[in-house]
Amino acid sequence: MTALNENPFFIVGAPRSGTTLLRFILSSHPRLYVPEETGFIPFLGVKPQVQLSQQQVREILTRIGELNRNWYALVEDTDTFYATLLEKRLPFVLDALYRRILAEYGAERWGDKTPTYARYLPQLAQIFPAAQFIHIIRDGRDTTLSAQKKWGADRWYMDPYYLLKTWVLNVESGRDTGRDLGPERYIEIHYRSLVQRPQPEIEKICAFLNEPFHPAMLEHTRLARDQIGPRGHVEVREEISTRSVQRWKKEMSPFHTKLADRIAGPTLSALGYERPPVAPMTLQEWGRYALLAAKYRLTSTAKEVLTALGLLTLNRGKRRRS
Repeated sequence: MTALNENPFFIVGAPRSGTTLLRFILSSHPRLYVPEETGFIPFLGVKPQVQLSQQQVREILTRIGELNRNWYALVEDTDTFYATLLEKRLPFVLDALYRRILAEYGAERWGDKTPTYARYLPQLAQIFPAAQFIHIIRDGRDTTLSAQKKWGADRWYMDPYYLLKTWVLNVESGRDTGRDLGPERYIEIHYRSLVQRPQPEIEKICAFLNEPFHPAMLEHTRLARDQIGPRGHVEVREEISTRSVQRWKKEMSPFHTKLADRIAGPTLSALGYERPPVAPMTLQEWGRYALLAAKYRLTSTAKEVLTALGLLTLNRGKRRRS
C-alpha cells in the first residue's frame, strides 16, 4: 500500500496537561502545523484498509463536519477531492483534509492535538501505521485543580474525584499502548521538564520527530497571540513559566489531597511524582468519598450508554448544530 508523503504525529494527554502549549511550540516550526482539537477520528466507523467509493467519502466528509463544525464544508468539490486522492482509503482522506489546513500556514507536515486521543492510540496507530505519538504528562493533582477552575462551574460532574479518575485513565491508557508502540513511535514528555528546561525538551521532541530544532519554537507566544485572541488560553500567550508546577501543595484541600493519593497514588508514584504521607480519612471524609464514587459511577455509565448510541463524542461543544 502507498505510504503518506509525511508521517503525522499526535499530541495526547490528560486535559490541562500542556497539550495546547506543545501545540503552539511545534506549530512555530516552519515545517509543522497542528490545528485545533479534532475529536472525530475514532467516531468515523470506517476501517482504514477499505477501498472507499465516492459516496462513502462524501458521507465521511459530512460526518466529520457534523462532529466538528470547524471542519464543515472544508471540501466544496467532492468529485475533484475524490479524484485527486492518492488512495481511496480513510488515511488518505484524512491526510488530504489536514493538508488543506496546512496550506494556509505554509507547513509540510501535520500533527493533531486532541488530549483524550490518549485513550484511542490503538485505533489511531491502525489508521496511520507510521504515526508518532507525543504523550505529555502533568501531575494529576495539578491538572485536577486547573480543570476544575476552567470547567467546574459549568460542568456539574467535574469534581476532583471525576477529574482524578479521568487523569489516571488517560495517562495509563496512553502509557500502555506506548509500551507496545516502542520508542520510535511513542515518547513521554513531562510538563514540569518542559517548563523548567524548554529548549532541551523541545530538542528531544524534534529528534524524536526527526525534525531539526528551529529557534522559532522558543517564540511560540507570537503564534498563540495571533490565533487565540485576547481571551482564550491566557497561559500559552505568556512566556513559559514554572508557576503552575506543584500548585497542589498550596491550593489543594486536605480532603482532596487524600482523595488524590487514594485514586491516583500508584500512577503518581510510577511517574516519579512526590507523594507525601497523608493522614487516614475520617468517618465523615469516607462518607464524602462514597458519595463522589457513586456519582462517578452514575456519570460513567451514562456516558458509556450515550457513546454507544452515538450521542456523545469528543469535542461535543464543537458539533455542528443543524
